[in-house]
Amino acid sequence: MAAVAAPERSPRLGNSSLAAGSTGPLRWVDFYELDTRRTTLLYWGGVALVVAAFFSTKLLPCVDYPQHLALSDVARRLASPASPEHAEYELNLFTYNGLFHLIVAALSTFVPVELAGRTVIAASLVSLASAVVALVRILRRPLVHAALFTPILFSFSLGWGFVNYVLATSIAAWALVAIARGVLRPSFAAPVAVGLLGLACAYAHVLAMMILCVVGAGLALELGWRKTARARSRVPRALRAVLWASFAALPLILGCAYCIAVYQRQYDWDRNMYRDPTLEGSAPPVWQKVVFFSAFATDLFGDATDQVLVWITLAVMGWSARRWWLDSRSGPGEEDESPPIVAPFVVATVAYFATPMVLVGTHLIFPRLGQWAMFGAVLATPRFPPGVEARAQRYILRLGLIAGANALAHCLLFNWETRDASALIDDMPAGRSATAVVWDPGTRAFRNGTLTHLAGYYAARKHGKWAFAFARYLSVPVRFKPNSQPPWPARGWEFDAEQYSPRCQYARAFPLVLLRAPDELVGSEADEATLRTLVFKRDAARVHVLSHRGRFWAFDTSDIPGDGTL
Repeated sequence: MAAVAAPERSPRLGNSSLAAGSTGPLRWVDFYELDTRRTTLLYWGGVALVVAAFFSTKLLPCVDYPQHLALSDVARRLASPASPEHAEYELNLFTYNGLFHLIVAALSTFVPVELAGRTVIAASLVSLASAVVALVRILRRPLVHAALFTPILFSFSLGWGFVNYVLATSIAAWALVAIARGVLRPSFAAPVAVGLLGLACAYAHVLAMMILCVVGAGLALELGWRKTARARSRVPRALRAVLWASFAALPLILGCAYCIAVYQRQYDWDRNMYRDPTLEGSAPPVWQKVVFFSAFATDLFGDATDQVLVWITLAVMGWSARRWWLDSRSGPGEEDESPPIVAPFVVATVAYFATPMVLVGTHLIFPRLGQWAMFGAVLATPRFPPGVEARAQRYILRLGLIAGANALAHCLLFNWETRDASALIDDMPAGRSATAVVWDPGTRAFRNGTLTHLAGYYAARKHGKWAFAFARYLSVPVRFKPNSQPPWPARGWEFDAEQYSPRCQYARAFPLVLLRAPDELVGSEADEATLRTLVFKRDAARVHVLSHRGRFWAFDTSDIPGDGTL
């Protein structure tokens, strides 16, 4: 079989030495253009399919997203001094978990809040994909390698609805671009950009800021070491590398100082806020973090095809690394003008294995680092051997397209599964207080409990109140005022529908009940009577049906008396 010729490398697109990669000013095309028009269209085609997925469904398959969307809607209403929400909520702008809410609140003055929310998510994904292109260009890595990141663009964090963290991740990626630029081509603008982006990242999410500091330091030190490789000086090379790295990355200290100041203030408010005595520091063993890496990195689709694509991507990266290692052992060959950048991969991977599942009272921590490990792996993947490079690039681009199509297909399926839930919310009166009693919050399309916070969608769309609101947390910008929220239930039903107690004080504060029936009651002739008895027990006759859409029901429980229990 004839060997496939390697594609011609254009110096204009940045495939010469690392040092040469910083000689000219960045142009707008450097943020999105790959080697050729075809590769550019294929790469952005995969990204566009992922983004389109979030506009193909009325409800988004992101677990906590409805909570943040509802908080954003309240933030918009709090902008008016005459808003009645001022009696119950307060706006805290001094936080490190609020940029998403404030941006969505501002946008929702012009467009519906749900459109504003998905637009910010889409912009975060496009920004992250663009930062990957800009970084591989600056570091003189093969530009088509950016497509290796597309399978992880829709990540574990986004699937769980950690939207502030997702927004912060895209900001952090651009901060890495500025750090690399500051080392390779020092200027006044680079450290200023790093400082401003670091502050924005800190305002969006504190964990992303911590990751930015660690990964940014690793990147800056490696680039500083390489920059001093051929320079002659009486100053030790290690010291010169540290100086270059410090010049580029030290402005991140502004964001760090901001996070510390916020932490000190919130710790004084509630010293138990950052503690989970039962699970603090817990984590699965290292072998599980390896074997189930794809589940921790994505954990999205019910058929696990997202995980298959992640493993295929890792296999492609691993094959390239193995060929590069074997070639380097066999003797001198064609020298890679810009060798792989390994520090971000090493740092992110070590952090992934070292970080527990529960840290400082916050759950689901180390799985968020899976995307960063993949991000570093993109930069560390060696150039493919010349004989297979063209073919490998075609496969990589197709892999990105398949990942995008897969995300879109699953969101379309999710839309079909949840269209009744969205229609049910449309049927509801506005401005009421709602709770959700959801059996089986997952769907065929997505593995996690994407409908857990269904009441949050009602609050955002109908501008009402919702049970189990995240406003109870101090770290978000919209918070309950002291003594303004209903007494917390002794047994919450947010994650366990069977715990719903119709007469308890918390249930009485939210008389509008959005319900998803159990599987066994769907299609049954006696489903309504059985469902009433199952949920409302002795008060089954006191509730009134407001709407019924397939498996979803809405009941008005205003006539149920309270018994004074929590």
